[in-house]
Amino acid sequence: MFTISKDSPIPLHTQLLNELRHAILSGKLKPHEQLPGEYALTAQLRISRSTVQRAWQSALDEGLIYRIPAKGTFVAEVRTSATPMKIIGYIAAEFRYTFDGHLLDGAEKILQARGYRLLFAQSERRVEEENRLIRTMCEEGVAGILLWPVADSTYPRYVADPSCSVPVVLLDRPIRGLHLPCVTSQNYDGAGQAMQHLLRLGHRRIAFAAWPPVEDLLPVAERYRAYRDAMVSAGLQPLPMITLGEPVETVNYQRFAQKIADHEDVGRLAQIFSTPDRPTAVFAMNDLVALLVLRAAHRVGLRVPDDLSIVGFDNHEFTAHTDPPLTTVAQNTALMGREAARRLLTLIEGEAPLDIYTLVPTQLVIRGSTAAPDGATAAGPNT
Repeated sequence: MFTISKDSPIPLHTQLLNELRHAILSGKLKPHEQLPGEYALTAQLRISRSTVQRAWQSALDEGLIYRIPAKGTFVAEVRTSATPMKIIGYIAAEFRYTFDGHLLDGAEKILQARGYRLLFAQSERRVEEENRLIRTMCEEGVAGILLWPVADSTYPRYVADPSCSVPVVLLDRPIRGLHLPCVTSQNYDGAGQAMQHLLRLGHRRIAFAAWPPVEDLLPVAERYRAYRDAMVSAGLQPLPMITLGEPVETVNYQRFAQKIADHEDVGRLAQIFSTPDRPTAVFAMNDLVALLVLRAAHRVGLRVPDDLSIVGFDNHEFTAHTDPPLTTVAQNTALMGREAARRLLTLIEGEAPLDIYTLVPTQLVIRGSTAAPDGATAAGPNT
């Protein structure tokens, strides 16, 4: 009946509560239907009884369920025309890192304070699944949707269909051709901070490394634009982009670190780093690409940062624990989630759905993966 992922950054009790909401709103669970007992759920889902109790207490507080002493727990009649449920749909491309969890947590804090509950789901980076989830949530009567969209500019989007009549706010990235409010980071400014840091250190051969497609993913396109602008402003020729293969699909950093040991991108990067005209610094589109760069540098015997400086983007938790710790640009994903929730609430209250971007500040975090190249002297402060 319920599905729980122990690899997800979302707490188990929150996942269970969300599964219960989905089952009730979709009609899979009928009013007054008896739910499995706590011991049955702990055995089925392999979670603790306290996790089940915490989820069920939240469900009681929301009026989703009721209890009859000595008989069990039952589904409540939660929807009537007089008292519609205040539910917000939240659809993410994935829930795999603490980054994703912070985005959701930020939105939930604002919405809970206004009496709303979140119904969340992940599209697994597939537009067809994203479309199905939006259609289902609209049918279930959500008041609005927060959407972290799949990066795909070719597949038809249900969010553009006239039958999708609920307010929608996009997280992290816009959808090409659609005029919807979007809350994202100051990707251009953050990338500019990273580039100025490398340039002040004395680097002149700086490369940008990315998974494709860069042009279809606005945050990454903005980071690349900032890279090119910084190079040109410094009187330097931008190096050809280091284009990698397909993004590595994984559920967490530990599995990612295991999978990249023999990844073809590491070999591709190692070849580039073995040439006489190799870059002295690499600005990676994100921290995962930066990790590939770091692994490739180690493979060919380059010392980081003495021989090669590396900067990432995102500030995933693992970046403080790489060898050396990674310099990166931090995104404030919790603030991004909060701002998106506030924006959606104004739409629900009647504000016109204008094509407005909300930009959340970023911050350069300097660690041990960057230093002046051999023979160069850093110019001025590096912060």
